[in-house]
Amino acid sequence: MRLWRVVLLLNLALGAGVLLGYLAWGREIVRLELALDAARQQSAAVRGEGTWTARGVVRAVLPDRNIIVLTHEDIPGLMPSMTMGFKVHDPRLYQDLDIGATIRFTLKGTGPDNTEIVAIARERQ
Repeated sequence: MRLWRVVLLLNLALGAGVLLGYLAWGREIVRLELALDAARQQSAAVRGEGTWTARGVVRAVLPDRNIIVLTHEDIPGLMPSMTMGFKVHDPRLYQDLDIGATIRFTLKGTGPDNTEIVAIARERQ
């Protein structure tokens, strides 16, 4: 067999293998996305709506996005301590807050990605 035929056959085999692998992986991605959506829905249904109270320190107030960035303690049953932004139910809740203020806040929602602050109280220092 001539060398060019061997090279051509190897390239065709490689191309066919890559194409089949790409098609198989594409189907796997769709299956994984469906499984992830089902798990999220089941988690939200099992968890239901909950209320959590914790303490935190105000790091930033973003009124244009209706978000407060807090460094908070562990919130049992929801998340470990971290610094993150939370949606605020009513903009009047953060009107008098200063950066660095220690607060006690109440979250309401169905999980870490779907909660909002419904109450804020300043802690005395």
